[in-house]
Amino acid sequence: MKNFQYMLALLVLLLFSNHVIGQKIKSVNQNSKTKDSTEVKHEKDSSYVSLNLSYISDAVFLGRKDSVAMPYLYASAMYHHKSGIYGMGSLSYITKANESRVDLFLASLGYDFSYNNFDGDISITKYFFNEDSYNVISQVSADVTVVLSYDFQYFNLAATAANYFNNNSTSDFFLSTEVSHDFITRNQKFQISPSVGLYFGSQNFYQEYYTNRGSSGQGQGQGQGGTVNSTSGYNITVEESETFNIMAIEFGLPVWYEAEPFIFMFYPTYVIPQSPSRLIVDDVVYEEDLDPTLYFVLGVSLKI
Repeated sequence: MKNFQYMLALLVLLLFSNHVIGQKIKSVNQNSKTKDSTEVKHEKDSSYVSLNLSYISDAVFLGRKDSVAMPYLYASAMYHHKSGIYGMGSLSYITKANESRVDLFLASLGYDFSYNNFDGDISITKYFFNEDSYNVISQVSADVTVVLSYDFQYFNLAATAANYFNNNSTSDFFLSTEVSHDFITRNQKFQISPSVGLYFGSQNFYQEYYTNRGSSGQGQGQGQGGTVNSTSGYNITVEESETFNIMAIEFGLPVWYEAEPFIFMFYPTYVIPQSPSRLIVDDVVYEEDLDPTLYFVLGVSLKI
């Protein structure tokens, strides 16, 4: 039985990877929304409220980020009904000097479920960015996300499909796979779950980010494109932004510690961006220079 599970997991991963690598799909919408990192599995026999306060060292999305760091302090509240239906709201406050402001408010409605070792989550999220935001997804208005995972005892396999809707009516489709393993102490108080993930998608969100920030001159920076960082007032195009490519490889090492009623979390992530964009700035072509990024989330949550 165990051999069958290992073979099945490997087959699913290979089939998924072969299906998306090199495939070109026009932006159809994508949502790879990730829930609060401090969220853990709770008993399904009761409803609860979860409050969370976290700090993230930089706003990174699929290896993409602004040339100027965007550290956030964000607070969220979630009501989870025992049926699996939940609602969540979150405020993100940028803590950078001379930039202190609420940069993002988001609201989510979703449904999660479990059956033996199988878990699923379906959600829709609405984003409200500050007009001065220079977050790389600041032109995203909403997303729809489906997450499926299976616990194979010695490792976990998860797949995510998401559709992101941009302000200009374009959209991006994203797919990802992640493999992780849980190390949990006997008293169930401490957990560490190293993971590796592959992320695929299109880049219409990036086109809109460059267009909005470059043409308006808003924000503090402009992507990671080196010489294209100072393009305010110029015409900017991300070449083949609708092409579906591998976007990033991520290595995570989330750590949880439970001291009831609190859960403390530290989540460092090392992301290696893939498929750098070719930017056309007033007919001049630039190859984007994407560097690996190490960032982290530090947080605490309370279940009521």
